Amino acid sequence: MTAKSLAAELGWPSAARLTRLEKSITGEISTAELEALTTILRFPPRFFTTEPPMRIHASDLLFRAPQSTTKTEQEYLADFASMVGEFLDELHSRWQLPAVKIPMVDPSAPVAEAAARVREALGVAWDEPIDYLTHNIEHAGVPIVMRRMLAAATLRDGDGGAASEKHLGYSTRVGEFKARPLIVVRQSTSWERTRWTLAHELGHLSLHWSGDVTEDKEEQASRFASELLAPLAQIRKEVSPTPSLMSLVPVKQKWGISIGALLRHLHTGGMLDDDRFRSLQKQLYQRVNPDTGRTWGRTEPGWDDRAVERPRLLSKWVELGFAVPSAQLLSTYDLIFPGDILGDFLVGQRPAPSTSASPAAPAVPAVETTTGSRGGDRGAGDGTADVIDFRRFQQRSRRA
Repeated sequence: MTAKSLAAELGWPSAARLTRLEKSITGEISTAELEALTTILRFPPRFFTTEPPMRIHASDLLFRAPQSTTKTEQEYLADFASMVGEFLDELHSRWQLPAVKIPMVDPSAPVAEAAARVREALGVAWDEPIDYLTHNIEHAGVPIVMRRMLAAATLRDGDGGAASEKHLGYSTRVGEFKARPLIVVRQSTSWERTRWTLAHELGHLSLHWSGDVTEDKEEQASRFASELLAPLAQIRKEVSPTPSLMSLVPVKQKWGISIGALLRHLHTGGMLDDDRFRSLQKQLYQRVNPDTGRTWGRTEPGWDDRAVERPRLLSKWVELGFAVPSAQLLSTYDLIFPGDILGDFLVGQRPAPSTSASPAAPAVPAVETTTGSRGGDRGAGDGTADVIDFRRFQQRSRRA
C-alpha cells in the first residue's frame, strides 16, 4: 500500500502524519487508530509497540540487483530479510540455533583457497562432491529461506508487483549485531540453478561483509560457487583437454553442477581456450534435448536426476521451539507476525520426515520440478532421507 492510500484508510487528511510517524523513533496514536492500523495491515498490535532489534536496508543486501529491479523491489527484499531476522531471534530465544561456522575469508585470497576453507567449515573434504549442499549450509548455522516469487501477503487485487524480478537469490546478515548469515533464494524447478545460487550466496557471505556489490564482487562470488561445487584441481583429472558436451554429462552428474556453469569454470580456470569455450557454449544452446524439445541450454541432460534441494532448519526449529508443525498453528502464540507472513518464511521448507525414513545419505530422486516506525511448478519431494537429528546436534554443541 502507498502511504497516501493507507492515510486515506485511516481517515487522515494527508500522508504527512504517516511520514512523520515512520521516520520518528517513537510516536503516539490513539487506541482507535491503532485498532484501525492493525486491521488494515493485519499485523497484531504488539508489532507496532515492540522495538525492532535490527533493520536491514537495501544497501545491506549482498547481491547486485539487475537494472530492471526497482527501488521498491529492493526495499521489499530488505524488509523481508528484516522480518526473517526477527523471526530467527524469536526461534533462538526458544531453542538455540546452530553456531555459525562459515568463515570470513580475505577477498584478496585465491578463490580456490576461499572455497577450500568453506568446504572445511561445511564438513566436506576438498576432493569429494557435496551431495546435499542445503543440509551442509544449515548445519553450519546459516538459515535458508526459499521464498515465493512474490510473498503471498503482498498481493493485492491481482497486483503482479515484483513478478518481473530477475535475481535468483540474495544474502545478508541479521540479528542485533548482524552476526547471523541468512540466505534467501527464490523457488525454482531447477536443481542445478538452486545449488549454484546457494553456493554463490555462500561466496558473498564468506568474501564480502557489506552490501554495495560491484560487478567484480559478483564475478568473484560466481567463480567461488563453481569452485565450491567442483574444485578445479579434481575436475582436471576427469576432463579431457578437448572435451565434448557429452563427455561433461557424467562430470555434471557427479559434482552437481550444470554444464553451463562447468564450461565457464573450465574457461576461467584455463582448461578451455576462448575458441573451444565459445564453440561448446554455442552447441549448448543449439543442441535439442529430445526428452524436452528444448535446447540443452534450457534443459540440460540430467535436469531430472535430482530433486530440487529444500531447506529444513526453520521448520525443524519451529517444531522444537513451539511444538507445532506448521505456520498456521503458530497463530496460537503471541507473535508479532500474521499467519500469512509466517507462511512466507516457511513455504519452501521440507516437512518432518516420516517414521520409516532412513537417516542415510540423501537419495537422488527425480526433480519436481509497511508501515509504522518499523521499517505451475512441480513439487520438490519430501526430502525424507536428508534430515539431520538436530537434538543430537544440539547435545553435541552444548558438550562442546
